[in-house]
Amino acid sequence: MRTIVLPERISDNFGDPIQKVLNLISQITALDPNQKIILNYESVKFTNPFFLMSLTLIVDQFTQRGYDIQISNTFRSPYLREYMSLIKFPNGINPLTFNGNFTDLMNSYNGKTYIPIIAFPAVESEEISKIRDAFLSGINRLLIRICNLPHNMITPMMYLVDEAVNNVLHHSKSDKGYLFAQYYKSKGYVDIVIADVGQTFLDTYASFDKLKAEVTDDKLAMEAAVAGKSTKSQNVDRGFGISSSKDLLTRGLNGKYFILSGSVFNIHTSEINDIVQMPETIHWQGMYLCLRIPVIAPAGFSAYDFIH
Repeated sequence: MRTIVLPERISDNFGDPIQKVLNLISQITALDPNQKIILNYESVKFTNPFFLMSLTLIVDQFTQRGYDIQISNTFRSPYLREYMSLIKFPNGINPLTFNGNFTDLMNSYNGKTYIPIIAFPAVESEEISKIRDAFLSGINRLLIRICNLPHNMITPMMYLVDEAVNNVLHHSKSDKGYLFAQYYKSKGYVDIVIADVGQTFLDTYASFDKLKAEVTDDKLAMEAAVAGKSTKSQNVDRGFGISSSKDLLTRGLNGKYFILSGSVFNIHTSEINDIVQMPETIHWQGMYLCLRIPVIAPAGFSAYDFIH
C-alpha cells in the first residue's frame, strides 16, 4: 500500500491549489497501479475548493484506469471535520438520489460561506432534466444569497455557472458533473469549480467530422475551444461558450479563469493568458474549470458588453 499525504495548507494564491492538483496527478501516475493508494487528507488545516474538489474526480479517473485508490475520510481538526461533513465531501449530493426536503437543505446553508458539493446528473432525459434543473436553480439562488450579490452581478455570475454546467451536459458524455463554491467575504470573491471526468476537448472535436482533421491534439483542441470553434453545425460561433465566459470574467470583472482538459490548460487573468502543454505524466480525462469571481463589479460594468 502507498499513502500520499496531502497538503496541510493551501494558500489563497490562485495558482497554488491548481499547481498542487497537477503535482498530485503526476505523483499518482508514477505509481504502480496494482498497489493500493490512499490519499491521506486527515491533517488538512486549511484547504481550497480548487484542490479539494479535484480529489473526488482524481479518484474517479484513476479508478477508470484500473488503479485501486481512495481518499481517507477522517480529519483531525474538528472544524474541518464539520466542514467536510456539511459540504458532503467527497461524493456530494446527487439530485436523483437526494431524499430529503430540498427547502430544508437550502435553508441549512443560510449564514454559511459555501454550498454543498453537487454531483449533478449529466445524462439527458426529460424527467432527469427537470429534477437537475430545479436542483441547480435552487443552488444558484443559494449562491446569490450566500455572496449577497448586488443586482448587477447576478446575471454574470449565473452566466458563468450556467455556461460551464451546459458544457458538461453537452460535451462530456459522462454520467455526472460536479459543482462546488466557496465565498471569501473578506477578500471579495467566490471560488467556483465545475468539472467532469468524461470526454476531453480533443475527444469532442475528434467526433465532429468538420474539425477532426484540423484539431489533432490536446493543445489544438484547447486553442479551438477558447477561440469558440463550435462542434454544433447550426451554431458556428458559440463553441463551448468559453470565449465569452473568459472575456466576461477576466476583462469585464478582473477575475481569474483556469481550464484543464487532457494534457493542456489555459490560465487567463489580467496579467496572463497562456495555453500550456504539460508533460505526459499529467492528464485530465474531461474538464476541470476553476473560476475566481469578484462579487463587486468595476464601475461602469455591464455584462451585456461581454455576453455574445
